[in-house]
This record gives sequence, structure tokens and C-alpha cells, in this order.
Amino acid sequence: MDRAQFLRRVKFILKFGRALHLVGAPAHTLEGTLQDMCQLLGIKGNIVSLPTAIFSSFSYGEEEVTKIERVVPMGVNLGKLTKVDLVAREVIHGKMTYEEGSDLLDKILSSSDPYGRRVRVLCFIFSAAGFLVLFGGTWGDFLASILIGSIIGLVALLQPAQTIGLVAQMFEAIIAVLAAFMSYFLVKIFPSLNVGVIILSSLIIFMPGLFITMAIAEIATQNLTSGTSKLMGGIMILLKLTFGVFIGAKFASFFHVPSMPIDFGVIPNWVTIITLPVTALMATVIFKAQKSDWGWVTLAGVFGYSCSKLATHYLGPELGILIGGFCVGAVSNIFARLKDRPSSLFQFPGIILLVPGSIGYRSLSFLFEKDVVGGLETAFSMIALATALVVGVFFGNILVKPRRSL
Repeated sequence: MDRAQFLRRVKFILKFGRALHLVGAPAHTLEGTLQDMCQLLGIKGNIVSLPTAIFSSFSYGEEEVTKIERVVPMGVNLGKLTKVDLVAREVIHGKMTYEEGSDLLDKILSSSDPYGRRVRVLCFIFSAAGFLVLFGGTWGDFLASILIGSIIGLVALLQPAQTIGLVAQMFEAIIAVLAAFMSYFLVKIFPSLNVGVIILSSLIIFMPGLFITMAIAEIATQNLTSGTSKLMGGIMILLKLTFGVFIGAKFASFFHVPSMPIDFGVIPNWVTIITLPVTALMATVIFKAQKSDWGWVTLAGVFGYSCSKLATHYLGPELGILIGGFCVGAVSNIFARLKDRPSSLFQFPGIILLVPGSIGYRSLSFLFEKDVVGGLETAFSMIALATALVVGVFFGNILVKPRRSL
């Protein structure tokens, strides 16, 4: 391999690593995938992935290249992840040149959101209503969550695409203020409403449960710097949401309106059979998966939740979450082998209904109310459940070995 060929390969590996980072690949997955690519291309590589940067060095004989890449986290995008994975395999198998692959990666990353504004608003509505049914509530809570979810969905269309800037950095707090104000205002009119469940279901899309779970997974795989940084980032999102809820509740307390004592019926358990697939389907929009993959995304969500719910009934929440993660981890690797697709396409939607983001929110709510003991107990529960989920996924990977790192 001459110097020109070495630099061409390094350039493509760097572009591929940046693409993986931008579509939300965890640090241990990104590093493992790039290491595998380096081995396949005959290059010695050392890669360190952080939430906002990628440090890498490559060597072949006496040639050596060191790079530092500044990246901005953009969240999980399963649609682009699938396309990026396909491009990488085409290049490795010689079906595409490095330059063609690099250009195609640029086009994939610059492509627009596959879902329009109406679909995104509907996603907020169905997610809020679906999670309220899973949490349990009345039909009045159900209607309130639909109303607030629709308004939040319309406001969320104004969310900046980049995570840099004052509005982007405080967007979760702004949304939380709006959701809390509307929830407490409705409770003043209809006192029988459950304000806590309404707020939680309305803000569920912004809860960093998956973020915290990925952070613990990175810490467990000895990616300590990246995992700790993501964990603190998730906690900061929870703080912004919790603080916004308290500000919104304070604003609502200044208003006085006549109340209407209406008793709403409790939502029966069988309604979950209808709302669960719809709630799982919303992960297609949340993770921006390809439209053709909606069936797999929905199946993954229903499968993960059902396994966890059944195990929780007999074994308790911690073992229930662990078994749910175990089933999702194993089946996602079987899916990757059979379909020759990234296992993340099944794994992320499979665990999205299991992540303990709502418990973290409750923990900080207790702390804001100066209930330190309750806050610490709930925080420990969040960490325990997230760890159980991660361990379950790892056990699933042991039972069914991943076909490749991605």
C-alpha cells in the first residue's frame, strides 16, 4: 500500500466515523466498528469517541496520521444509520471507490428529515396519549394529554436543528414550562385530573431515558469519559425539565378560574392492546427510521415491552427490565444476522419503552420539593433499572453473538 492509498483509506474511515457519530452511534459501537474497518483495510487504528469529538490515529509501516474531529451530537437517526452502514460495506467489498463512498456519506448526512411537520405533530399526540395509557389514568387525563401533546408538537416544530445556541440549549425547559402551565391550568378547571401523569406523558419524548441508558452502557464498556459526559448531559436535561415544570406550575398558580367537578372513568387495561402498537410505531418518527422499516420498529417496541411486562409480573421490576433487555439484545442480533442490517434498528426501538427516564424526572421532582430521601431513593431506582437494562442487553449479546460491532 503506497502513501496515496493509505491516505485515501484514512480519509474514508474518518468520514465514516463522523457519520456514525452524527447518527447517534454509542461510543463503544463507534470505536468497535472503526477498529473492524481498519483491520479489514489493513491499517492499524486507535480511536477514542467522545460526545463532542473523535480522536484517532492511523499507521501503516512508517506512515502515521493523527486527527481530531469536532462533532456536534444530533441524536439517533436509524434511517441514516442504515444507509451509512450500507455505504461502508459497499466500499469495503470493492463495489464503490473511497471517493464515491465519501461523497455518498455527505449526501446522506445532508439529506432532509423523512417525515413532514404533520407527521411529527401526530407523533407527539400519539406518544403522549399512548404513554398515558401505559402509565394509567382516566379518560379525562387521556384527553388532556392529547390537547397538551398537540400544542407541544406544534411548538416543537420551532426547535432549532442545531444544539448550539441559547434557544436550543434551553428548549427542554421552555417546553416543560408550557406543559406544566397547561396541565395545572386544566387541573384548576377539572380537579379530578391527575396532573403528574399528564405532565409526564406530555414530556415523555424529551425524557433522556435512552440517553442515560446509553451512558451507562458506555461506562460498562470502559468508555468512561464518554459515558460520564453523557450521563451528566442526561441529568442536565432532567434538571431543565424539572425546573421548567416548577416554573410552569408557579405561573399557573396566579390564575383563578371556576372549577367543574367532573369525575372521569378510569381507562380499562384492555385499551393498552390498542395503544401499545401505536406508541411503539411512533419510534419510527422519533428515531427517524426509514418508512419501509416501520413494521420492524413497531414489532421491536411491542416485543420489548411485552417481555419486560410479563417478567415484571412474576419477578419484579429490576429482573423484569433485565429480561426485557436480554430478549431485545438477543433478538436484535438475530435480526441483524437474518436481514444483514444494523442490530440498532431493532435494539433502540425495543428498549425505548423500557428506559427509566420518567423515574429520573420523578427523582428530581422529589428533590425540588425538598424530599431528599424520596429523591435519592428514586434516583437509585433509576440507576438500578438502567443498569439492569444494559446488563440484559449485554447478556443477549453473549447468547447471540453480534455479527459485527454496528
